[in-house]
Parts: sequence; C-alpha cells; structure tokens
Amino acid sequence: MQVQIPKRLRCELAPRNAETPWLTGRGTRWQVIDDWWVQVGERWYCVPAGYVFDGSSIPWWLWWLFPPTYAPAFEASCWHDICYSHWYQEVHKWQADDGFKAIMLYNGASRPVAWGFHKAVSLFGRGGW
Repeated sequence: MQVQIPKRLRCELAPRNAETPWLTGRGTRWQVIDDWWVQVGERWYCVPAGYVFDGSSIPWWLWWLFPPTYAPAFEASCWHDICYSHWYQEVHKWQADDGFKAIMLYNGASRPVAWGFHKAVSLFGRGGW
C-alpha cells in the first residue's frame, strides 16, 4: 500500500480538559498542532490541528519493548485513531488497519513488528463501525 508523508506529524500533550469521548482510559493524550497530511493508498487524508489521540494502545507490560510513543507506530496511531473515531463512515476497518501497518513500514518498522501491531489492531481495535 502506497504511503506518502510530506511533513512529519507535530503534536504536544493535550490539555487535561480536552473533550475526547472517543478515547477511554487515562493514558497520555496528544494533540495535533498543525494539519497533518498523509497519503494512504490512492487517497490523501488531513488530520486536522486540534485532533486528540492517545498514541499506541500497548499493554503496560510490553512498554519496555514498545512504549506508547514507539516512533514507527506513533504517526500510524494518529491516522488509525482518527479513522476509528471520526472517519469510520468513509474508511472501512480493514483499510484503517492496513493503512496503520503501511504507515509503520513507511516509518521504518520491521515487517514482523508491523505485522504484530497490525494483528493486534485487527483483532482488538474497536471503532465506530
């Protein structure tokens, strides 16, 4: 799957009072600073400034290996989260999951690691579908 990311994702810690009904739990939340454009497959997507996401939802007992800010998955998590929370009517779950893996590979993840993350989101990921 083709991926292009002309400009890196810029984000900061989200304000504690940011309203995020699509996120559960108390994990760290990140807010996108600038509109972030990414091409996945044939389509361009814009994650708008202000969008709040929580990085990779990795079980705490694996943080020693893959912390929630694990670089190859961080941008992928942002795109995947907005697909699940806001774009679920126009992006199928399999497209969001496959795009997640493609962005991880683009960002330097090894194939086995990207495959493992993809398997996890495919099996356990829940969105608006």
